[in-house]
Amino acid sequence: MIYDYALLDINPHSDTYGINIGPNYFVNQVTVHYFGHQGWGLCQERVGNLDDLYQDLLGNGINNVKIIVIGISEDSSNNGNWISGHSISVIVDPYPYNTWTNWDAKQRDLFFLDENGDYITNFNISDWDYDTVYSQIVNLLPE
Repeated sequence: MIYDYALLDINPHSDTYGINIGPNYFVNQVTVHYFGHQGWGLCQERVGNLDDLYQDLLGNGINNVKIIVIGISEDSSNNGNWISGHSISVIVDPYPYNTWTNWDAKQRDLFFLDENGDYITNFNISDWDYDTVYSQIVNLLPE
């Protein structure tokens, strides 16, 4: 399976706003990809959790990690729920949702790719565990 895509970052608060991004865009960076629905409360909450975690990473001097949230075009009217107050990249997978399909993603799945863009693991974050997600990211950082 090839874990890649190139979709437009629509979050004006993100440092990649207006750029087509995907794993191959972030050379030598760990990437974390969250799949959710923009209009669902728990998915919105997880985006907030991930943005807080991202801010913690930056605050700890970890600058080689990128967190990207991936919604679907069907929920585009709710994009503001993910953008407001957040600085992580927000992209929208257009119908027929090839990125979701190609990655075999389910709602609230979190995928981790290492600095070479290689798939490492994925798990669902319906139940949020900050320490597990943070540790997974830190363990992927090059030494």
